[in-house]
Parts: sequence; structure tokens; C-alpha cells
Amino acid sequence: MIADITITEKSFGPKLLMSGIRFSIDDSEKVGVIGRNGVGKSTLFGILAGTDKDFTGEIIFKRGTVVVSTAQEHHDMGDTTVLQYVLAGLPEYSELSHIIEHYPVTMGDDMKLINEYTQALMRFDDKGFYQIEEQIERELDNFQLPGVAHRAFSTLSGGQKRLVEVVKVMHSDAHLALVDEPTNHMDYIAKAQYV
Repeated sequence: MIADITITEKSFGPKLLMSGIRFSIDDSEKVGVIGRNGVGKSTLFGILAGTDKDFTGEIIFKRGTVVVSTAQEHHDMGDTTVLQYVLAGLPEYSELSHIIEHYPVTMGDDMKLINEYTQALMRFDDKGFYQIEEQIERELDNFQLPGVAHRAFSTLSGGQKRLVEVVKVMHSDAHLALVDEPTNHMDYIAKAQYV
């Protein structure tokens, strides 16, 4: 089991949205949440993702569980490229890249920093990060998004953004991926690619 969920009560103001919810999620299990608009599916995802803490109950994750969720709306993306957006979902990539890029300039003879730099190089290699950009570009191609890796994320259609979210989740090393309305904004071609 990776998660045990108990939601005693969740309300919006005086309106009771859900009560008496209890379920668990096991390793490798795929779970779908189906319901009409406004019944609380996205709210449930917010609770599981930890972004909504205004409920009574308890969410228990197995120690070390990594949870990732996709965004339905993307605001203030600026000039962030698709590749930068996907890589931003890999905190370890960002951390190790920073060490590899900056330590050679600042570490001098400091053995502690030299050791951290060496460890970062080894971990970067172990995680396959030297090839990650090419892998992401291939996966974007597989989702019929050729050549978008270096485009601004904000220029993509809603359906294209959803497919990029899928690629981001694929690289997240998540134990639990929360994909809310995965085919939202997709045309029939993109939906076929997703499925």
C-alpha cells in the first residue's frame, strides 16, 4: 500500500462536499475517479496532492512516497520552454545541474565541495540525466509533438499542454501520479495518442 486515505468531511462554506470517504491505493494500482462536474473530483486530487489541507481526516503515505500531480491551468509561464517545464518537474535534476555547473568555478581546493561535486557527477550519470533532454524530445515526438521542446510552453494548445504534462509525469519518478482530467482540451487525435 502506498496511500491510505480517510476524508471524514470536506466542505466549501456551508456546503458539505464529501464525507465518509475511505480507500487505499496499492503499488502499481491504477485508479480512476469518475463523476459529474462539481462533485469534488478535482478537490479530492488537491487533497491527495497536499495542496488542499482544509478537510478533516487523514492521508497516510508509505514512507518515501513521491506524489506528483498535473496542472489543468498554466499561468505566468513567461518564456519557459517545454523542455524547461518538464525538467522543472525533476528537482534532483535541477539541484545536480546547479552543482555541476557552478561548483567548478567556486570549489577551489575545498575537499567538501570537491566531494559534493564528484557525488553530483556520479548521481547525475546514475539517473541518466546526461541523456534526459534527448529522451524528452523523443517522447514529445512519440506524442506527435515534434520540435516543441524549445518552444515557449505558453504557445502550445490546451491539448498539447496536457500531453506535455504526461511526459513530465513519466520522468517524475513518482509512486503516485495524479492526472486530473487527462484528456481535457485534447482533440480526438491527441486523445488517441494519450490512450
